Amino acid sequence: MGPAGSACARRPIPDTSAVIAVWDDQLPDSMTPAQIRFVARHVSGTQKVSLATARALRAVSPGFLVLHYRLGIGDGPVPFRIGTRWASDYGYVTRHQSWFWHSGASRVLQTQWDWYLMNPDSGWRSYWASRVLYEARLLGDDGVFADSLSVPQYLGASSFSPPFQYFVGEAAWTARIDRFMRYEERRLRGRLWFIPNAGSWITTRDRTDYALADGVMIEGFAEGGPSSPYAVGDWELEMDRALGLVRRAKVLLAQSYLGAGDVRARMFVLGSYLLIKGAHTFINMDIGQMPQWFPEYGIDLGPALGPPPRTVASLRNSPSLYVRHFVRGLVAVNPGSSPAGLALTHSARLVQPVGGGALDAAADTRGWGLRTRVVSGSVTVPAHGAVVLVQ
Repeated sequence: MGPAGSACARRPIPDTSAVIAVWDDQLPDSMTPAQIRFVARHVSGTQKVSLATARALRAVSPGFLVLHYRLGIGDGPVPFRIGTRWASDYGYVTRHQSWFWHSGASRVLQTQWDWYLMNPDSGWRSYWASRVLYEARLLGDDGVFADSLSVPQYLGASSFSPPFQYFVGEAAWTARIDRFMRYEERRLRGRLWFIPNAGSWITTRDRTDYALADGVMIEGFAEGGPSSPYAVGDWELEMDRALGLVRRAKVLLAQSYLGAGDVRARMFVLGSYLLIKGAHTFINMDIGQMPQWFPEYGIDLGPALGPPPRTVASLRNSPSLYVRHFVRGLVAVNPGSSPAGLALTHSARLVQPVGGGALDAAADTRGWGLRTRVVSGSVTVPAHGAVVLVQ
């Protein structure tokens, strides 16, 4: 078996301008050969997989991207992938008291996930960069996914022990995280893609400058979860923040969680993605840690007829609808709570996905696909929904 690879030779991020590009959050190492072939041919990248799985995927698609998983400003006993093992470096980290964030004399524990908050201005940030480069080299990874890299209060003030207070110290934490990202970007530049998790990014007082990194994951993209739509103002804020990065050609991993059979939610998430899609923009409608696919990922609209807008409001077609035009059709998105009508200047074909979800062992997608029907005059866009029309 050859060397694992070098963390100094990251694979390029593909151009997504003319396609719907898919990113899987985490794939099992137990995938069948058929699932491996399907994923490698239909998905751009993932994170957290073993070196053996990465090699199998890259044997089919050499450019397949893999990110290493690492908490951004946390560390604890919960294991993550280090080379061929699930392990933790906490036994070493815990000896460095100055690396930890303290409330009084106490370390601060994230009680939900069992990790300790680190001080991003301490020697932790130098250790983090060196450790990430080492761990990524073991796995031949192309970048690092820095999870939970947010102001602690935005992760839930009461989920820490001792707890934080909302509004107290948030600006200072924003500055610390910005300094951490600026430092890590310099250390990893040209060697690993640096992709933090920004969470849902709908907290209005959040001023974290994620443009300092190579891109972000937005977790809870377009809606908060199954049957949990955002208020229109929160949805617009998230879209505008995403556009701020997309217009800089940053990487955007737009990840949502939904039910496989909820076609309305699927089309709403897909439509929201199409509104902000740019050169390095990926979607993941996640239903769990298994190989999965939705036929609407294969809709071929071609490139947009203009660059990503500065604000999503510039795409507003009516009080409720946001419309973006592509070479081979359009998308209309309705984030509101009531259905809305879209007037059509000529007939078009409305796209309706059939099937989709977890891939079976044979990766057999027979029976899944896209149906179209001709519409004219107008078409109704459901509440918290979207429609795609093709020519």
